[in-house]
Amino acid sequence: MSDDPNAIPLDDVSGVEERPQNRREWRGAARSLVLPVLIVAAIVGTLLVVERQRGGGVDTGGYGTVALPDGANTTGRAVSSDIGRAAPDFLLQTPDGGELRLSDLRGKPVLVNFWASWCAPCREEMPEIVAAYNDRRDDGLVVVAIDLQENDAQVREFVREFGMEFPVVIDRSGQVGDSWRIGGPVEGIPATYFLDESGIVRERALGPLTRETLRDKLETILP
Repeated sequence: MSDDPNAIPLDDVSGVEERPQNRREWRGAARSLVLPVLIVAAIVGTLLVVERQRGGGVDTGGYGTVALPDGANTTGRAVSSDIGRAAPDFLLQTPDGGELRLSDLRGKPVLVNFWASWCAPCREEMPEIVAAYNDRRDDGLVVVAIDLQENDAQVREFVREFGMEFPVVIDRSGQVGDSWRIGGPVEGIPATYFLDESGIVRERALGPLTRETLRDKLETILP
């Protein structure tokens, strides 16, 4: 290091004079590299969010959330799982290869339940749902049980264990759960929605149902 106060400092690594122009050029180069990286990162992040909303990148094969048929939404408001809104429509497969579309059940009171076999509260409440269905099916009650992203064998075993005689379908990509914005104490499940004959959400329960809660909420959609 020179003792001359007017001497131009040298770069510690290269030994080249560290002129202000050099520093400006380096900073400019750094900015020109950082900015494109940030732009690319933002684009990738946006694509990931969109991909998640469309089903997490899984090929749904046409299954998942679908648009309501024309004239099916009588509320004049956007579809939603909120009380007073028309429930989002979906088309899903059964574990045996069949399929079910929610809007095909118009004209009937429907209980929609989201669950998974690993979910302890789901297992806790399912006997109550089965009992309520068996008790009120003659009144027109339909139950649609939506498993979240498990394989066919797991779903069939759960159905057999609890004696579920109502329709059971699988949300393989999780897209329907996202569109319904399911909520609850265990990864969003169990979550149950009570739809009237027009497909309007009249009640919902986030978390495990008790017999009393289930009975009271069914009264809002049953004759």
